[in-house]
Amino acid sequence: MAKKKDTKSSASKYTESESMKSKVEIKQPLPPNQERISRLVGSLFIGLGVLLVAFGIFSYIKYREEPLLDPELEAPVLEDFTSITNGESITVKGMAKGYDDVFVYVNDEKVGETKVDDESKYSFKYEIEEEGEYTITVAGVKGFPNRYISPKSESVLSIIDRTAPSKDTVLLKYGEETNKDTFILVGTTEAEATIEVKRGTESFDGLADKKGEFRIEGIALDEGKNVFSIYIKDLAGNQVLLDEKVRVTYSPTGSVNGDAVVDDNIPQAAGTFDELIGNNLMMLFGLIALGAFLSSSAVMYLKNRR
Repeated sequence: MAKKKDTKSSASKYTESESMKSKVEIKQPLPPNQERISRLVGSLFIGLGVLLVAFGIFSYIKYREEPLLDPELEAPVLEDFTSITNGESITVKGMAKGYDDVFVYVNDEKVGETKVDDESKYSFKYEIEEEGEYTITVAGVKGFPNRYISPKSESVLSIIDRTAPSKDTVLLKYGEETNKDTFILVGTTEAEATIEVKRGTESFDGLADKKGEFRIEGIALDEGKNVFSIYIKDLAGNQVLLDEKVRVTYSPTGSVNGDAVVDDNIPQAAGTFDELIGNNLMMLFGLIALGAFLSSSAVMYLKNRR
């Protein structure tokens, strides 16, 4: 019985071995010529892939940087820009209907580009380090894969000014005493600067003209001595506080009238304005009275002769 079992076991193992051999596929090595062709085809496909990638990079660069000029296109509209500031950047905004992008140029050099939104609007901010004057233009870009750019828009000027107005150029004129509850301050400073006369929470503002001349009326006074600080702010927003204080004494019962202003064209420094008006009125009434007297005397004389 044992021998029969061994025979059956050997037969089973032999059958399993034959079955595994039948499942294994034995490949023969490729001929040398066929192997070289396979390598050549593989290298060719790799080369084509590299060329396609290089062409894609080239097309991307050309698409982004080198649109063709179309003189018939209309430049985008530059509606709003930073004309003068003491900040660190310039902002431009506008409309670019029909365009995909807008190129921005500062001093004729491209500094960046921005996308046009669904409402045909664009906005771009350019950081600037140095003070100075900068000319700004924009151009519209559209199309794919061939891109076209419009001519540049008309240039606008943007000024970066971080220098405060000079204290030495400020000249103030005012009377130091008055019997009125307001006074007038006149003077000169940087052209188109804002002048602020401040005392505590009270503030009175004026604006210099293109010559730098200014006049601020109705500056309120308290009885007694009044001291005001003067601030000068230029168009860029730079501000300076003057060392000089404006000091005016208000005395309701004082002999000095007028608005406490010193001006060559307005004689109000020491009450002469009111005095001149009074004197002129007195002279006018005197002349009228004299004329009436002479007229009546002439009439009486003529009647007596008849």
